[in-house]
Order: sequence, then structure tokens, then C-alpha cells
Amino acid sequence: MGLFDIFKKKKTESTFPENELERNLMKASSDISARNEFYTKLLWNELIVLTNGHRESEEGRKTLEKDTDVQLVTFENGQIPVFTSTNRIFDKGIVKEQVPFISMKGQDLFGFTKGATFILNPYSDYGKELIPQEIESLLNGSIFEKTNEMEIKEDTEVLIGQPSKYPTELVNELSNLFKKETIVKSAYLATIKMDKSEKPPHLIIAIDVEGNMSTISGKVGALAEQIIGKEEIIDFIKIEKDNGISEYFINQTKPFYIRK
Repeated sequence: MGLFDIFKKKKTESTFPENELERNLMKASSDISARNEFYTKLLWNELIVLTNGHRESEEGRKTLEKDTDVQLVTFENGQIPVFTSTNRIFDKGIVKEQVPFISMKGQDLFGFTKGATFILNPYSDYGKELIPQEIESLLNGSIFEKTNEMEIKEDTEVLIGQPSKYPTELVNELSNLFKKETIVKSAYLATIKMDKSEKPPHLIIAIDVEGNMSTISGKVGALAEQIIGKEEIIDFIKIEKDNGISEYFINQTKPFYIRK
């Protein structure tokens, strides 16, 4: 499976989504620009894991010390089921009776279980496999740079050009943000579309940045979402040498922002 493969099952009646993390999971399944927010919520929100013989107390959230002996339920294939809310345990009616569980902040859970593979919401309409490499990238923060990258296969034709309606407000607000971020040297704008995709062209912002995109990607994504709305798609890429898309921006367009 790919880094962000989300599975969808046949829809039945469900309370899904019932919290912010679940709403972000749904959005991230089709909008690459929403994935940073999903991963952030996954790291800092409470997650539910099933246990063998451990009964949840009234406190709900548990903080486990290193020597605490808690046995998590594991599927036959080695995956550990994890849920975004207690109701997700009982989706599709597969689990019919109350089961013991604990809730932990995602960062704590993944830190205690390094090397494990998780399956998020295995019984729900929206779920996701979380592989060890992905979890490690989540914990060290490098995943927030990866989610802004575009994977374009060699035989894929990319249609890139300028938008028919220039997003003036977005450009102005991003320029104001970049003035405060000294690592940004310049920024460019275009629209992009994969030739065989049925989706219409969407905005792409190319940023010439010193260092990693992860240092500003969260701020840029949040600002863009406020202006263009949560339903619109926008990609952010880093200007790199010997990259066809980067060469388009450098050679055929003028930056809308240049560091002075």
C-alpha cells in the first residue's frame, strides 16, 4: 500500500464522523492538502486501543509508564487495531459486546509501540493502515514534508499553466506570511492537472526555501485553507534543481514573491 492509502467500505448507518480527527480522516482521503492536518490530529488526539483484560476506569485517558504491562489486542496478521472513537469499535456490528480498552494520545501510543503496524478503524467506512516507517516519520516530524511532495510517474503527462482567475487574495496573504519567514527566497503559482485525471486543474504553489518545507508547510497550508476553503485542493512543492515542474516555474513564470 502507498503511504496514504485509505480504504473505504460500503456505507451503512454510522455516527461517522463524530469528531475532528474523523472529519480530517475523511477529507485527507481525497485531498492531499489536508493530510498534514490529519497527521497532526492523529498525533495529538486521543486514540482507542483494545486490551486483553484491562478494564477502562472512569478517568478514561491513561498515561502509561515504561514498565507498565499492558497487552494490546493484535489481529492474526500482526496489525494492532486502533480507533478514532469508542463508537468505531462497534461499526458494522462486527464487535457485538463491550470490550476492554484504553485511550491514549497518539504520540504516547506510537512511542510505546515502535515497530508495530496499526490498522485505523478496521470496521469503519474510512480507515487506514499505519506502517512502522510512516509512524516513525510522524514521530520525528519528517512526514510533514513528505505529504507536500507530488509523486509523478515517468510516463504521466502533466498539464501545467496559469489560472484563468488569478487568486489575488491568496497571493497577497501568502506574500505577507513569507515576509516573516526568512527561509523563503521566492514563491511561484500555477495550476496543474494530470492528463488522464477526471479532476479539474487545481492550484500549485512552488516555494524556493532554504532547508526543509516542513518548517513552514503547516503555516502555509492553514493560511491557504482559510482563504480558498477546505473543499478546494492546493498543492505545495519545493523548488528543486533538475526537476521538470520546478524548471517550468523558474524559466516560464515570474515569482509572485521574492525575498528582499
